[in-house]
Amino acid sequence: MNRNHRPDVRDPVQVLDALGALWSPDFDAYASGELDASQVRCALCTHCPCDCPEFGTPEYFALLDTRHGRR
Repeated sequence: MNRNHRPDVRDPVQVLDALGALWSPDFDAYASGELDASQVRCALCTHCPCDCPEFGTPEYFALLDTRHGRR
């Protein structure tokens, strides 16, 4: 993220992107009604159904770091 670029606070997507949000690869299809929530891949592990490690475990935080490009 370019720290000198300020997101348009009227655009929630820009604000969330500036905060480093991860989006499901299926978000647009879900938002447009093409997919049911049960068909949406997880934003973190990108699998459907989600198979993320248990929240709070070292494996969970390692996956989070990897997805955010910190590893």
